[in-house]
Amino acid sequence: MSESYDLVVLGSGAAGLSAALTARAEGASVGLFEKSEWVGGTTAVSGGVVWIPAHSRPDVANPPTPEEALEYLRAQSNEKMDEELIGVYVEQAEGTIEFIEEHSPVRFSVAAGFPDYRPELPGGRPDGGRSFNPSPFDFAELGEWADRVTAFPEDWSNVGWDAETRARMWGDAFDDLAPESDVRVTGAALVGGMLRALLDAGVEPRTEHRAVRLVLDDGEVRGVVFATPDGELEVEARRGVVLATGGFEWDRELVKAFLRGPMHGPISPPNNVGDGLRMAMDAGAALGNMSEAWWTQIVKVPEDEWRGHERSRSVRLERSRPGSIIVNRYGRRFGNEAADYNSFAGAFHQFDPARFEYPNLPAWMVFDQAHLDAYGFLGVDPGGETPDWFNRSEDVASLARKTGIDAEGLAATLGHWNADVADGRDPDYGRGEGAYDGYWGDTSKPTRAARTLGPIATGPFYAVPIDLGCAGTKGGPKTDRDSRVLGLSGEPIPGLYAAGNAMAAPSGMAYGGAGGTIGPALVWGRRAAAHAVGAPVEARG
Repeated sequence: MSESYDLVVLGSGAAGLSAALTARAEGASVGLFEKSEWVGGTTAVSGGVVWIPAHSRPDVANPPTPEEALEYLRAQSNEKMDEELIGVYVEQAEGTIEFIEEHSPVRFSVAAGFPDYRPELPGGRPDGGRSFNPSPFDFAELGEWADRVTAFPEDWSNVGWDAETRARMWGDAFDDLAPESDVRVTGAALVGGMLRALLDAGVEPRTEHRAVRLVLDDGEVRGVVFATPDGELEVEARRGVVLATGGFEWDRELVKAFLRGPMHGPISPPNNVGDGLRMAMDAGAALGNMSEAWWTQIVKVPEDEWRGHERSRSVRLERSRPGSIIVNRYGRRFGNEAADYNSFAGAFHQFDPARFEYPNLPAWMVFDQAHLDAYGFLGVDPGGETPDWFNRSEDVASLARKTGIDAEGLAATLGHWNADVADGRDPDYGRGEGAYDGYWGDTSKPTRAARTLGPIATGPFYAVPIDLGCAGTKGGPKTDRDSRVLGLSGEPIPGLYAAGNAMAAPSGMAYGGAGGTIGPALVWGRRAAAHAVGAPVEARG
């Protein structure tokens, strides 16, 4: 083999960076390989929040305990949770961010008041305390690597966060920045800080190196073969290979074969096509949690592409603020629009056996001029001119004709909705009753219900198509407590590890709160590398 490392890490998102940083901190040599031209993967364009289910940080009153965290996750897992692995995650999450703080410029702080996604369940936190933000990071410190971190165009929306999210994380602490600074927040800050630490430790990512197959010797993984711009490259992995290649959401055939229902648009960069999944399967891995994804509601702007791929965008603020609802083709609401995006996905997957269809796909977000004047919508400023695909109509009947929504159903739904709003409640789906419902609503209002409930009665009226997508998939090879990939026999495949969305998520259907993807990725990346290089995490607390 032309190159050799103690540990070979495939992928440079949160899981891959955590694995590489861990191995290097233990004195091991690390080869960090990325298929794209840029590093950071989906993490770099995410909110960058890390969900720490139990911790003892002093800036949280009554910090969450491991017992509370386990009770909470069990309550939403529908018996699909891997109890042993979730127990490890709950125990190790706080130590993982402390490790990152010790070995990189990244610092974490609690996102004040950010509730769990299902905070009313047993063990949930309505007042927050489990979601942590990474500190802002100056990309000027990355030198030539500053332009090599994954980034979407700066426009009205982005993956998993928006302008308001960034404003909340930014605060006013950086008003006096030097002109030459390039301070960034959210996922970019997390990736930037960890990348800086790796570069300082002598680990430079190898971009445009796509792993195409594992090198196996008598059932043991000994290396990786890469496709590169200069041809095929075979690299030896003396202690192991970590699959941190993301999920399979961009491969339509895998999506159709495995996911529990329709998924019509990933909001991640178009890199995650199941490379790690295929390599693990070739090595004889057992699979788990293949039907699940990190679901989200999406819009598709006409003719919107990024690097040759149709782009989908997550929707959150617009469906939480007063004066908007989501209806199906029959004009009916079908769920709590202000709920967390992952839970709300279940309503989109309802199946009608009589019509043999998914009646709630596609759907429409309906709002009126009062909503538009107060809040704007999808990048249109309050009171601004709307594009054709907003379907502006002078009355509800015209809106129904223009969109194909059932006119009688829509009129009846709006009448029912406005009457309920006048009573200050949503008896059908409980919108406005939960702590999360109001968090992304109109925070100037005095109550949870008022923050998200509002009439739709002032023309013109609008309807925007809404569909179901995901931030990534949750299925992959099964792993043990040390992230070792398990074979069909249940025994580990020697030399093979998986972390992040490349592994079977031990949480099953559960999505604890903001950062519920990145938290596990950091933990399992760290554990994979620690085991591979012979430094068990438990020994260091």
